[in-house]
Amino acid sequence: ALERADAAPSPRARASPRATTTGRRFATAARDDGDDDDRARATTARTTGTPSYAFASAMSRATSLEDAVRACARDVARGLGRGRDATWAQLFVCGDYDEDAVARAGKLTRELLGGTSVSLVGAVVRGGVGAEGMTESGVALTAAAMPGTTTATFRATKSALPAIDDGSACSWVDLAKSCENEGETVGVTVFADASFEHVGELLTRLHVAMPNSVALGGVVDEGSLMFLNDDVVRRGAVALLIRGEFELDTHVAHGARPVGPVMSLTHAHDNAVLELDDSPAHPLLLETLEQLPENSKSLPVMLGLGVSGSKGPFVCRDILSVGETGGVEVASMALQEGDVVQLHVRDGNWAKEHANRVIEKCADSAKKVSSEELGSENSTGAMIFACGNGNRMHASNFRERVPGTPLGGAFLRSEIAPLAKGRASNVLSHTSTIGIYRKRKKSVSM
Repeated sequence: ALERADAAPSPRARASPRATTTGRRFATAARDDGDDDDRARATTARTTGTPSYAFASAMSRATSLEDAVRACARDVARGLGRGRDATWAQLFVCGDYDEDAVARAGKLTRELLGGTSVSLVGAVVRGGVGAEGMTESGVALTAAAMPGTTTATFRATKSALPAIDDGSACSWVDLAKSCENEGETVGVTVFADASFEHVGELLTRLHVAMPNSVALGGVVDEGSLMFLNDDVVRRGAVALLIRGEFELDTHVAHGARPVGPVMSLTHAHDNAVLELDDSPAHPLLLETLEQLPENSKSLPVMLGLGVSGSKGPFVCRDILSVGETGGVEVASMALQEGDVVQLHVRDGNWAKEHANRVIEKCADSAKKVSSEELGSENSTGAMIFACGNGNRMHASNFRERVPGTPLGGAFLRSEIAPLAKGRASNVLSHTSTIGIYRKRKKSVSM
């Protein structure tokens, strides 16, 4: 059951000075009575005119969770601009905070950002991304003002699509009809508990119901609290859906390099790969490893699984065990005979080069703003969800290459994203996934 908790009032935090960073002006908020670890920094690029959309992200390491939430909410509201109400927010808490305080964090955040009109999701995570940094102890908050869009939220406890929360501005019928409206997108942010076995099926059902949907998010550690508006959730999945005339470009930086031939999965049972190309899987994979260059043989090995008839991209899974019959068991994955399989190795140097190319694509994506948003630096926003044990420089690299675009996000157990445009999202491993939000350009008729 969802748990509700009331938030206790607290004195309003004091205003803070502005600072100049990388040639652009950002609002940098700091409590007058705090040290460096108690500062809340918000990426709130100044705007020219009044953009249609506005995004802002903030971070605080205040030792009091309530102080951290208040500082982040204050800075995010400032970043969105005077008179702009948040449409949605994503809240991430990490570190050793009292559980009762965590249970009140979502409700307090909504109260500070505008109340029940703000749809909120988030979770307790391994690390948060906000403003111009990341933290493993504190709060990261991202919010967006996206006028003209509608939002809905839900909690899932099984693979079937659940009821939309009461008070949402759209229903499943509205969301399904959105695919009939040219130019409309449904952006989905979803977080799932590690014990929730149906997340893959849920993502597939979402895409079937809404082929124009794009789902991003991740899997949190088992038992971690997840935020859904004023409530906290311990099991299952929570999701925020945004419907409107916007674009959500997704980019995935993989941490594993494909090696060896692409093979066909000819026999599988549950999550065990039994035969590849009609031969026992384990001996065939060993033969492939033996043929690799020496500098690849010592790297951790994963199994990449792709869609039938394709040559990638692949969803990578750790190899858990080898069976007596030559089968290979992989971490939870719905296996389909006829799909393609390829070995992957976790190669840090390759992953760094690949990430640089992905971030270049992000920079190009962030530049594709509509004419009414030209000159408005924070009219495009981004979210990053990355492997908790992966390269944590990707967020910094993004900010360096895409200055002026507020970035928020979290480090999680696993990531959720589509591997190709138009495809359903998957639970990924050892990746960094980035979503770029911007208003859709209107076509000009001649």
